[in-house]
Amino acid sequence: MSERKTTSRSRSSGGGVSGGSHAVLDSVSSSGSIQLGRVQPQAPCHRTVFCNDYESNYLAKYLGNSVSTTKYNLFTFLPKGLYEQFRRVANLYFLTISCLSFTPVSPVSPITNVVPLSIVLFVSLVKEAFEDWKRLQNDMTINNSPVDLLRNQRWESVPWKSVQVGDIIRVKQDAFFPADLVFLATTNPDGVCYTETANLDGETNLKIRKALEKTWDYITPERASEFKGEIQCEQPNNSLYTFTGNLITQNQTLPLGPNQILLRGCNLRNTEYIVGAVVFTGHETKVMMNAMNVPSKRSTLEKKLDKVIATLFGVLLTLCLIGAIGSALFVNERFFYLQLGNNVESEQFNPGNRPLVFVLSIFTLITLYSPIIPISLYVSIEMIKFIQSTKFINNDLRMYHSETNTPALARTSNLNEELGQVEYIFSDKTGTLTRNLMEFFKCSIGGETYGTGVTEIEVGVANIEEVH
Repeated sequence: MSERKTTSRSRSSGGGVSGGSHAVLDSVSSSGSIQLGRVQPQAPCHRTVFCNDYESNYLAKYLGNSVSTTKYNLFTFLPKGLYEQFRRVANLYFLTISCLSFTPVSPVSPITNVVPLSIVLFVSLVKEAFEDWKRLQNDMTINNSPVDLLRNQRWESVPWKSVQVGDIIRVKQDAFFPADLVFLATTNPDGVCYTETANLDGETNLKIRKALEKTWDYITPERASEFKGEIQCEQPNNSLYTFTGNLITQNQTLPLGPNQILLRGCNLRNTEYIVGAVVFTGHETKVMMNAMNVPSKRSTLEKKLDKVIATLFGVLLTLCLIGAIGSALFVNERFFYLQLGNNVESEQFNPGNRPLVFVLSIFTLITLYSPIIPISLYVSIEMIKFIQSTKFINNDLRMYHSETNTPALARTSNLNEELGQVEYIFSDKTGTLTRNLMEFFKCSIGGETYGTGVTEIEVGVANIEEVH
């Protein structure tokens, strides 16, 4: 193991190594410090990884390689789940009605409002829990995927979650990289490998990565176990196309760039296997740093329903105001048989205090007219979405990819009604666009013509018919 170098560098604004992705090592100064690109690295803005040295890397307390993409956990499920449910205008409305039903002015029992709201919330939370459980199962499958790890001069199959920073691993053809690796060796004689980055940027064309010539020999487990090196590189960041660092091995300092980095989520193509050293793991990998937390997605239909509920509430409030005004005008002592005198226990119908009668009547009528907004509508919508995603989308044979044995997987059922909805159409053509303006004329889909425009072909046919 080479002696640790005391390094220093100026802090860049992004927390990574300044000088661009193609910065190279200038020289090793006489004082023993290492210059990275045009700047001198300084802790803590760079990471030092010791290859094949678990004890040294353990002191740095790097993150493990286990990842989680779930939306909730045991502690946040109930508060966060309730927060998500009460973001809906309808649920807030039903909660308000339930609270009013506990007051003395309510003419109905609280059970008639609390029970339906509880059912709606229970169904919604069960659906959210089931979908998050599916995410957890998917995470467990990925975290337990096998990869070959170098131990005691031989390759041992271990789950992805057991991979640590500094480990030497072997990735076989068509397999995915479990972490961000520094490319050391490959079975190809020219030291190159081919990767597919479709999971990162959607590009299906293969990318070429080339290992440093000094590490080409570390391909067998016996030779790889002899590899002792120190990798000094940038801190974890979300830049997929840049990487800057140095590899110090056998008293030589070699520059590392994007061509020597293999990112998690990419898979190996046209190469029997490669050997690499782990530099970033888990949520510090570039792909995970680009991944956002699971957002709370709301469909267009749900947003429109909120507007409809607001409109219905306006109608309900208007009816209540009309009824409250009528109640305040109607109460009179001459209606003795209604026992509306001053000696009544409740002040709600006291003819001597008509403003109070008006206010209390509003709350009474709101709870009485509350069924104008059907709470069963949301139970039906939640159940329909759940059944659509689990029974139809996930079991659709037309969306099954037989080559990779990959069925369709709906990770959330909140956006079912968004499927097939086209909001924007982007088009491109060769040459120069002299005017960025497009006008829809006509199209044919399934033999049916849409649009009223007249195309040049139709104009030509019409001219020919006129001539003849």
